[in-house]
Amino acid sequence: MSKRLSIIVPVYNVEKYLDECLHSLVCQDISDYEIIVVNDGSTDNSQEVIDRYVKEYPDIVRSCIKENGGLSDARNHGLQYASGNYITFIDSDDYVSEDYYRIMLEKAENEDLDLVVADMEYFWEDGSRPNFRQRGLNSKVTDKDKALFLSSLSVCNKLFRRELFESLGLRFYKGLWYEDIPVTLMYFANIRSYAYCPEPRYMYRQRKGSILGTGYSPKMNDIFTIFDRVKESFRSKGLFDRYRDELEYLHIEHFLLYGAFRFLRSDHYKELMPKTYDYVKKDFPEYKKNKYIRTLGIKNRLFLILNNKATETFWHWCLTR
Repeated sequence: MSKRLSIIVPVYNVEKYLDECLHSLVCQDISDYEIIVVNDGSTDNSQEVIDRYVKEYPDIVRSCIKENGGLSDARNHGLQYASGNYITFIDSDDYVSEDYYRIMLEKAENEDLDLVVADMEYFWEDGSRPNFRQRGLNSKVTDKDKALFLSSLSVCNKLFRRELFESLGLRFYKGLWYEDIPVTLMYFANIRSYAYCPEPRYMYRQRKGSILGTGYSPKMNDIFTIFDRVKESFRSKGLFDRYRDELEYLHIEHFLLYGAFRFLRSDHYKELMPKTYDYVKKDFPEYKKNKYIRTLGIKNRLFLILNNKATETFWHWCLTR
């Protein structure tokens, strides 16, 4: 029998945070939902925490144990057990407010929506920076059908209609970083309706040792593979021209802004930055004319103007001090 909602929780060596995450999930003020916890080969005591919740909440919490295959593989594994009309994902070191899924689920059910998007609140566990809330929907884009493409691409602050998710054959690319991007973008391109809910709180933990919080890794290069697959899928389904401006902007954002900030902090910046410029210009030689650049803040716009091959050493020095 299908549930209203399936929450998929990939777990790998997070015993320090897992209790807080699962506690927030079993305390949700909704009925008829399931929590699918996928232990992706943890070597710590995570399974003991999971077993405790399965024992205490046998009608809600389901445990799945598999060999380590990474975040994408764990999410894909959980999907095969999901029975909810809607599905969602949460990282096992994060947590949510007790009304988080009720607000989103009621919105989805009452309006027969394909997607519901919420905000994410970033918090630093060491208190080194103040919390800040990232809007789930870009408020600077007036075209609602395109606004999603310029918003957060995380799957964790969203409710997806499972029937549509499955009909599109969406799965996360195993072994690659930035795995959310192809899934959310293709889903965005195929929905009929969605809503934005700013009220609930998804608490997104920032910590040392997280995947994208570490220093240089060869896995940073996965962003090139991910966007190759995004463009390939959009072209194969005849969607590339329709969303060309949005895809162009995403290249600016993920390569020349977010990617550049990450690459320039690395000792490998002289290798990564030229590769970045060439990659963007290959498909989008006129990217500087993109209409969405005006939605960026002044600092990011200045960085796009001033960052180039001649100044990359200067930026590396600035960002590593």
